[in-house]
Amino acid sequence: MELVSPVEPNFHLKANRTFTGLRRHAWVLVPIIAGGSLYYPPLGLGVAAIMVLIMVSGFFQGRYFCGNVCPHGSIFDRLSLPVSLNKKIPAFFRSPILKWGFFGFYMVMFVVRLGRVAPFWGDVEFLGRFGALMGNQYLVMPTIVGVSLSFLNPRTWCSFCPMGTTGQVMYKLGKALRLNRKTDRKVTISAPEQCHTCATCARVCPMQLEPYKNWNGENQFDNEVCIRCGTCVEHCPADLLSLATAHEAKKLREATSLEGYEKRHAVSAQIERITQLRENVRELTFKTNGNNGDHRSNGSAMGFEPGQFVLVKVGDDPEVFRAYSISSTDPNDPERLSVTVMNKPGGYGSHAVFGRFEEGQEVQLEGPMGRELVVDKQADKVLFIAGGIGITPFVPIAKDLVGDPGAVNSATLLYGVNKEHEFLYDDYFSELADQSEVFDYVKAVAFPDGDWTGHTGFVTAVLQEMDLRDYKIYMCGPPPMVNAVMKTLKQMQAEGRGTSDEFVYYETAS
Repeated sequence: MELVSPVEPNFHLKANRTFTGLRRHAWVLVPIIAGGSLYYPPLGLGVAAIMVLIMVSGFFQGRYFCGNVCPHGSIFDRLSLPVSLNKKIPAFFRSPILKWGFFGFYMVMFVVRLGRVAPFWGDVEFLGRFGALMGNQYLVMPTIVGVSLSFLNPRTWCSFCPMGTTGQVMYKLGKALRLNRKTDRKVTISAPEQCHTCATCARVCPMQLEPYKNWNGENQFDNEVCIRCGTCVEHCPADLLSLATAHEAKKLREATSLEGYEKRHAVSAQIERITQLRENVRELTFKTNGNNGDHRSNGSAMGFEPGQFVLVKVGDDPEVFRAYSISSTDPNDPERLSVTVMNKPGGYGSHAVFGRFEEGQEVQLEGPMGRELVVDKQADKVLFIAGGIGITPFVPIAKDLVGDPGAVNSATLLYGVNKEHEFLYDDYFSELADQSEVFDYVKAVAFPDGDWTGHTGFVTAVLQEMDLRDYKIYMCGPPPMVNAVMKTLKQMQAEGRGTSDEFVYYETAS
C-alpha cells in the first residue's frame, strides 16, 4: 500500500486570484505612490483618489474595490501568495473589536493630521503637505504592516484594513437606502441542491469566508466582508457559481434544472470493505444504516442510477465532502454502494480515505447526484470515453446496458491510460465484452513499456480513426484529457465525421 503523509494537507489553497490585467499589475502603483511621495509629495494625492473610489464603489458594490482594483490587493495576490504560508488568519486579526477599533483609530489620526495641514488651505504648499500626509499613511499602514503580515496569509491586512472597512460602511449605507440592489453582484449558486459541499470556495477564498455554508434565500452569499474577487467562481469544480445581482440570481434559479439531484439526501453508512485495486487506488464499499439524525435524510437507502455520484464526508471541522462516482454494479441493492478513490499526494479527500478510513468505520454520505453520465437508453449508438480513474462511473453503466435488451444497439468503451498496468476493472470489462454483442471494449496506452499490442497513444488518436456520426458520447477523465477530446471532437465535426455538441456529455475526474 502507498504510504500517506502524516501531515494534514493545508486547508487553504494557493489558487490563482489574478484574472485580469488590472489585478496582475495594479501593484506597481504602490511604489509609485508610497515611495514616490517621499521625494515628490504631490504623488501622495493618489491615495485621496483611491479613497474616493473605495467609497463610491463601496456604496454600490460593497468591497468590490478590494478584490478587483486595490493596488495592495494586487501585491498580496500576485507577489505575496507564492511565498506566503497561506495559513488560517488568526482570530485576533478577524475580530470585530480590532476591525472597528482600528478603523476608529485610523479615522481619528487622519482627522488630527488633516488638522495640521488645514492652515495651509489655499496656499500652494497645501497640496504638497496633504500629499505627504496621505503618502506617509499609505507607506506605513498597508504597505509595511500589510506586506509583513502577508507572509502569514496574503490577505491578513484586509481583515482589518480601515479603507476596506470604509467601503463596508458605505455599502451598509447603500443597502439601507436600497440604492445598490441593481448593482450589487454577490457570489451566487445556481442551486444549493447541486453543491458538492467540497469547500473549494472556502479553501480558495482570499478572505477565508465559507460561501458553501451560507447561501441565503436568494441562493446568494450575503456577507459584507466578501471582496467580490470571483476566485471561488473561477475554481468551483462543479461550475455552479457566478457573480450576480438579486434579479439575475432569481432568473438563474428559475432556469436551473434539478434533474438528477431531486433525490439527494444524507445517510450514515459503514465502510463494509476496502479493496486495494492498485498501489494508489482503493475501492470502498459502504453499507448504509440510517440517517444519523441529519435533517436532510429521507431514509437509509441510497438508490442510484448508473452514472451518478455520491458525496463522502472526509472532514468535520470544517465540514468537507468529496464527490466520487458510484462504481457499484447493482443499482437494485440500494443499501450498498461502492466508490473508487485514487490517492493524490497532498489531496485533501484522498488523505482522509487512505490515511484515516478503515473497515467498520462510520461515514456520512449524501446523494445520489448527477445527470451528465446517465445514459439515454433510447440512443442508437453510444461511445464511452474514460481516462485513468474516470473509468469508475462506467462500471455500473456498462453492466446496466449489457443486461437491458431494450437498451442501445451499440455501446463502445474507449479507455486510455499512461501505462498498461494502470487499467482498472480490466477483466470486468473484458468479460462484459465477451458476453455481449452490443458492447465493445477498446483500450489505449499512451506510453507502453512491454509487449503491448493494442492501441498506442492517447484516446484522441483512436477517436481520429472513428466515424462518430449519430453517436451520443459520455466522457469522464482528467481535465487535460477532456479538453483534448473536446478539441478533437470539434475537428471531427468540422470534417463531417463527428456528432453534434448537444450529444456530448462529460464530467471531469482527478
